[in-house]
Amino acid sequence: MGTTIKVLSLNMWGVPFASKKIKQRSEHLIEHLLASEYQIVGLQEVFTSWHAKLIQDGVKSIFGHSHWFRSGSLGSPGLLVLSRYPIIEIAFHPFALNGYPQRVAHGDWWAGKGVGLCRIDHPLSTIDFYLTHIHANYTHTGYDMYTGHRVSQMYCMAKYMARSSTSDAVIAVGDFNCVEDEVATEIFIEASGLTDSYRELHPDKINDPGYTNDTPECSWRADTSMATLCSNGTCKRIDYIFYNRSKLSCTDCQVVMGKIPGQTFSYSDHMGVSTTFVLQPENDRPAMRPAKLSKSTAKSALEHIERSVKATRADTTQKLIIWTVLTLLWCGVIVVAVLDLVPSVVVALLASVLSACATAVFWYLVIFSRTESSKFSEALQEMQVLARFAE
Repeated sequence: MGTTIKVLSLNMWGVPFASKKIKQRSEHLIEHLLASEYQIVGLQEVFTSWHAKLIQDGVKSIFGHSHWFRSGSLGSPGLLVLSRYPIIEIAFHPFALNGYPQRVAHGDWWAGKGVGLCRIDHPLSTIDFYLTHIHANYTHTGYDMYTGHRVSQMYCMAKYMARSSTSDAVIAVGDFNCVEDEVATEIFIEASGLTDSYRELHPDKINDPGYTNDTPECSWRADTSMATLCSNGTCKRIDYIFYNRSKLSCTDCQVVMGKIPGQTFSYSDHMGVSTTFVLQPENDRPAMRPAKLSKSTAKSALEHIERSVKATRADTTQKLIIWTVLTLLWCGVIVVAVLDLVPSVVVALLASVLSACATAVFWYLVIFSRTESSKFSEALQEMQVLARFAE
């Protein structure tokens, strides 16, 4: 006899100094969760410790077990799991490719993104609950420079799940920052063998798109009509709840958490996804194993990685040119100093600035650029093997 499990995934939009009304929205979320039937909740973009503690303390009377993952250079990857059942094991697997440190405004590299695992001790069976937040897309027109990163991250997550899962009940949730027909989403579904719970119950993509980001239901987009948002490609479905069908069956899945009742603003700039499962008792079926990729998906993934490798090499060349120019300018300043052509104060100031800039670029080339190039090369080799043996 199975039992019902209700799961929620929500990006909480908790970016320090950028997100609005974090505390107020979180307090309303707490109120909502305390009155809800959810048993497991996966939150993203809970980047700071005070934000995580606020939510954990607020719901602990119902969700007695929780874990906030810490990994980033500044703060955390923003992943918080709340559970009514004991969390008996936790693990975090960082992504090898994670953006660029010099793009501070993007923040993904500094957050240290990856995939978190909470092994939950449900009375009928252990549940392997995975939570992630994939690299964002900051270019909404033309080619996105982070497409290769997302392809690598999604495949990395599928591989990690196959290695780490010990249960036949597997749920993976989060803000995947990929629309459903994107190659990164396709490679994840094929490599993991998981099922998209929303699309399983809502197969009509045209009449039931299931948008979760930048929708009119979100107050931060309230002045824009659905027709405008959809026509310019702003509306997106990028938040998912995936699962394996060995012991779980999906009975309901909805896009939820829009406007807060009695308020003029919504819970987040994302909609939440709510899925109800029926969990069957423990059995002797083997744990999840990855499926093979189709040739078309493997080929498309390989093309994106190859493009990212070329972009990384071009960036390295650009930085090398900048370092060379800075070094030559520094040498010129030294020559000017020796000839005593300008005041020594000006020379010292110019020399210091050029030296600092040249040193920063040099260490970027030596440490990050070489590391990034190596990781992309490894990802390229993985995709070449996948393409060779794809079905």
